[in-house]
Amino acid sequence: MENKVWYYRDKANLSVNQLSRKTGITPSEITKIENDQTNDVMLSNAIRLSNSLNVDIYELFCISKR
Repeated sequence: MENKVWYYRDKANLSVNQLSRKTGITPSEITKIENDQTNDVMLSNAIRLSNSLNVDIYELFCISKR
């Protein structure tokens, strides 16, 4: 799944560990999401990432609004 998690995490000047603490998602899971090593991101995790990075979920996960 294409996403911009790394881009927005970097823009917010957060480390993987800092984002992990903000979201409750393990650092290894965040790394997998950032590196497109998973095709199944849980909706709850996507929402946590979106909220923590202050980015629209559609923008964060490259989903077009139709």
